Parts: sequence; structure tokens; C-alpha cells
Amino acid sequence: MIANDVNNPFLAQLMTKIRFGRPLLPEAQPFFNRTERVPAGRYAEVWFRTGGCQWDRQGGCTMCNYGIAVAPSNEAMAESIDAALKALEGPIDELMISPSGSMLDPAEVPPEVRATAYRLASEFPKKKFLVETRAEWVDDSAMAELRASQPNDQAVAIEIGLESCDPWILRFCVNKGCDAESFSTAAKIARRHGVQAYANISLGTAFLSPLEAIEDCITSVNWAFANGASHVVVFPLHIKPYTLHDILNHDGRQGPPSLWDLVEVLDRLDPEVLPRVEIAWYRSYYDTTAKVRRSPSTCPECHHAVVALLDRYRAEQSRVAVDRLLAHQCSCREHWRSNLSRPSNNLPERVEAEYYRLAEMFKLSDWLRQRGTSLIAALRDPTSVPRAVGG
Repeated sequence: MIANDVNNPFLAQLMTKIRFGRPLLPEAQPFFNRTERVPAGRYAEVWFRTGGCQWDRQGGCTMCNYGIAVAPSNEAMAESIDAALKALEGPIDELMISPSGSMLDPAEVPPEVRATAYRLASEFPKKKFLVETRAEWVDDSAMAELRASQPNDQAVAIEIGLESCDPWILRFCVNKGCDAESFSTAAKIARRHGVQAYANISLGTAFLSPLEAIEDCITSVNWAFANGASHVVVFPLHIKPYTLHDILNHDGRQGPPSLWDLVEVLDRLDPEVLPRVEIAWYRSYYDTTAKVRRSPSTCPECHHAVVALLDRYRAEQSRVAVDRLLAHQCSCREHWRSNLSRPSNNLPERVEAEYYRLAEMFKLSDWLRQRGTSLIAALRDPTSVPRAVGG
């Protein structure tokens, strides 16, 4: 499933050790719903418990922890989706149904469960239906099935975790296990079947400085639009337990992004694309502190006001909404800006140093010395990973 030239066996080993002892998702919570305002009206996301993401079980992405579980039966998963939809209070304009990983992965969501989810969604009153998946599961058959499952007068979309368009960052910082071109290919297939493609892009990726993260996010947004995305969703990253971000945060080496980072991204984007640039998880929706260590924030004095203004952007997605954010004054924003500088040493040097530090911390030094020679050589040379094209 995963191409060798985008694998990072060291991060896979490291993430496996970091995840050791991670508790299973509780059976007592078979689904979780959240709603918010969007330009189209009310958006609802339905999460239902599965065995978990297959890539997660191979080490997974450095920032991600949607959890693993004993795989429920097909009947239990279908019942969870049904119960979640019945618990939603209408009206709902945009509906997403999502497992812990990929809706289109048959090992996580068996075809009969997916068919039930589509049928239940088709019966639910809405204007748009969305599912989330990794890019490698998108093919003509899956897109034809998805489009045919919903009424013709309703829009259908897939959300794909692009994270970054930079192949070096995807391999050495995210451990994504696929390249940006896989998104471009998936988006092309989706469009062929009348399915919109959303690109989920991270803000605050491991090892990147705030300025590097902002610049990478902006570049990736523009690349996504140039390579088939109908919409982009910017995710400022939370610090979740059992992730590399959690380790870096605990050591005081990298925390969550500031919400001012998110405002800066929106400010630097072309106003013409803002109606198609969504933001998500800039506030914490986690129902227990066990699911999150720290969240994107500002100072306590302005946090509530900034989040409220981000809510207005989420509901409007306009330059006017960005200008309201820029007009909000707080001393913490000036402090944030004064620290927004480029590190003295380059990113590959910093990441290599972190690899050796983390290897020692998790008893992987011998592994890295004996088996990581070619990986470190590729890490030192940003041109070693083929660049994404277009945009």
C-alpha cells in the first residue's frame, strides 16, 4: 500500500515505541458528534468507532492519534452510525461521516458497513455529504459508488489528509507514507465522478519553526488548489498523547501553534481563495482531557475573543472576517510577532539532530546507526525526495 521511496522506517519505529501502552478506545463511546456553523449553514461531523487506521498501526503520522480499538462487528458499526445520525439535531446542511482512519479502506470499514453508512446518509436531509480517507484508497470504483449513493441534487465530497505539499516534510517530519502526488491523482479521479476533493493541511508540523510552518501551510494551500482541490481545510495541530508532538511538547521543544499563526496564514492568502479555505479544530472539541495535552491558543486575556472571531471566519470565509481578526489588539500578538523569526540553522540540520536525540531517548541509536545510513543521507539533502509538481 505504501511506496518505499516515501517511507520513513525510523519514524515508524519511533512512533511504535511512543504508542506503546496506548489504551484502546472505550467501547462505551461508539460514536461522537460535533456541529458548527459554515457558510452553507450547519456542519455536522459523525465519528464512529472502528478498529482504527491501518497506517497508525504501522507507526502512523507524527501528530495523529485518533486511537485504535478492538474492531467492532459490522452490525455494531452500522448501529453506531444510525444512532449518531438520530442524535443529531437538525437542520444539517453539510454532513460528514468518518471513522478513525479511512472510510474507503475495506480493512477498516468493510464494504457492507460503508454501504449502510451511505444509505443512512442518503436518507438524512442535507445539502452535502462528505467522507474522509487516505488518498491511496481513492479509485474509480470507490468514487462511482460514493456519487451514486446520494441524491443527484446533493453535493458529494472526500476529505484527504494532504498535510503538506513538500515531499521532504511529508517523509521526514510527518511520516505520511504517501506523497503529495497521491492527492493530485485522487482529486483527478474524484472530479471525474462529480465528487469534490478537500485537502486537509496541517499547521504546526513537527520540527518546523512557527515561521516555517506558516510558510509551508500557505504554499500547500496554493498547491492544493492548483492540483485539483475544490476546498482546503487548515488544521492547527493539537498536542495529543502518544504522538511525537507529545514528546516534543513534554521536552519543551515544540508546542501547539499559536492561533495568531492561523490568522497569519489567512492574512497572507489571496482573498479570492478564502471562500474555499475552511479552518477546523482551532478550538478543542475533545470531551476528555485524556485525549489532548495542549491546544492552539493565544493568551488568556484574548483567547475567547480570538476564538469567537475565528468562529465568524469559519461561518463566513471572507477577507472581511480576516480583517476583523487583524483589528483585534492584544500585547500577546506583538510578543508573538517579535518571535516570528527564521532559525539560525536549516531544517534538515535540526531534524537530523532531533532524530539522534530521540533515538537515544527511545533506545533506537543502534538501529539508526546500523540501518539508517541511507535515510540520514536522504534527510540531509532536501532534493533527495522528488518535488511535487504543479502550482
